[in-house]
Amino acid sequence: MGQDEDRSALSQFAEAERFSVMPGGGVVPLRLPAGALTYLDRNQYASNVEVLGYFPGVNLQFFGDEHSCLWAKGERRMIAFQGGWMDITDPTKPTVIREGNLGTFQSCVFNTRLKKWIRVVAHQMPLTPGTQQFPRGKYHAEYAKTAIDNQGFRGIRTYDVTNPEKPELLSEFDTGKSGFGVHCPFYDGGQYAYLACGWDDQLRMESTERVYSNGLMIVDMTDPANIKEVSRWWVPGQRLDEEELYRTTYPFAGDQCSWTGNRTPCVVPVRVEDGGTVGYGGWGHFGMYVHDLSDIRNPTVFGKVTHPLEAIGGIPYHHVVPVCADPQRFPQLQDLVIAIPESLESDCREPFHTSYVVDVKDAANPRIIGLFPRPIPHPDAPYRDFAMARGRFSSRVMQNWIAPGRARPNIVALSYLNAGLRLFDIADPTNPTEVGYFVPPRDGEMENYMSWRRGTTEAVFIEWDRNLIWLSTHAGLYCLSAPCLGEPVLEPKRVSEWSVPHVNVGWDD
Repeated sequence: MGQDEDRSALSQFAEAERFSVMPGGGVVPLRLPAGALTYLDRNQYASNVEVLGYFPGVNLQFFGDEHSCLWAKGERRMIAFQGGWMDITDPTKPTVIREGNLGTFQSCVFNTRLKKWIRVVAHQMPLTPGTQQFPRGKYHAEYAKTAIDNQGFRGIRTYDVTNPEKPELLSEFDTGKSGFGVHCPFYDGGQYAYLACGWDDQLRMESTERVYSNGLMIVDMTDPANIKEVSRWWVPGQRLDEEELYRTTYPFAGDQCSWTGNRTPCVVPVRVEDGGTVGYGGWGHFGMYVHDLSDIRNPTVFGKVTHPLEAIGGIPYHHVVPVCADPQRFPQLQDLVIAIPESLESDCREPFHTSYVVDVKDAANPRIIGLFPRPIPHPDAPYRDFAMARGRFSSRVMQNWIAPGRARPNIVALSYLNAGLRLFDIADPTNPTEVGYFVPPRDGEMENYMSWRRGTTEAVFIEWDRNLIWLSTHAGLYCLSAPCLGEPVLEPKRVSEWSVPHVNVGWDD
């Protein structure tokens, strides 16, 4: 779009706004709920969940990329996280191996062809979350500039971690100095990796949290030491030079708070090299897309889904996970995807979003068939709704798709920020039912807003073969068990199978 067209569009918008009851509109953050606590609740609450161990010295906020993070050899098991490795071989005594220069999100999987464990680490420009000084995030020009001017690496680094104590850097794949970089990779050990990637500064982002946005980049990982770009895809209207299409297509255009980019890169249940043609991506307010990968060099879209009552703010489609197929035990849970939102504003200063069960049997017409219930606080809690508990209230991520053991497709574990861990049974996918929860004591200091704004819990990982739940919080690490999983196993155990059978083949030959 040329400068004259730009000016014309702005002039048209200004003229339309002249007849509005509230020029400028209403944007988040909204008002603080009147019943919000004036302190942080230091109590913990549980239902059908038992604490097996708490390790305050193990401060892990994120497990891998939320799809694949476990390294295994013999009885030894290690979880990849932002600061290095957590050895959980003995779940009663987890230990940490620190490692520097790692981004927040990453994949760790076994490459069967190379017979090596490969770690893919994402690197991005700084975020711009709302603070007390800059409540509108990137819309404060001086705040946005600090992120733009940051000269950190933007792209992915790959490592050979067959020996995790001696990781070998294989490559640095730069995705563009002017763009956002890579927020999250999806790599399952096959030929391709899928990146939520901003390659330049022309991908628009309404949300205050980021200056720029992400599209989808697909790269060839045949040689992890020599990565090659294969293709790119973005939502029509997402680029700044598609202003007219964006403005006339999307009702959230110009609201300065909706998430307009790729957060979950393409999750591909069947590898393209094995005949797969479908991938699922979370694109915030654009919706959940079913990507057509029939031509990997020219990805298109089979279909997309959004809820008709989707509201502004947050990331409605933040995390997307296919339900592990098990036709014998759960024939009703075939061709389903869990779509998970994340809030961005603390204290419910934006509309609430819930998680969905999406039927993707017809790739061209995915359908929302189930809504997860809103979590309710424990009767002893000093608030009747988590909107008053301080910090962010929403789901964030689900248990990792790739994990040791045979998954129970009916169990969905969601990290829920200030509402802790929530466990759901989706045996009836049209009616997800909460079957347990654990809310840890709140950390942070009330006087320091940034110490508690995110909430407490961040990520959740399930070992299906040992019936253990690992929950990361800002204060420490929890090892949990729940009746819906079965009796916990608290001694070392060799991995005999994986939740996704075609992944990590030959890991322990």
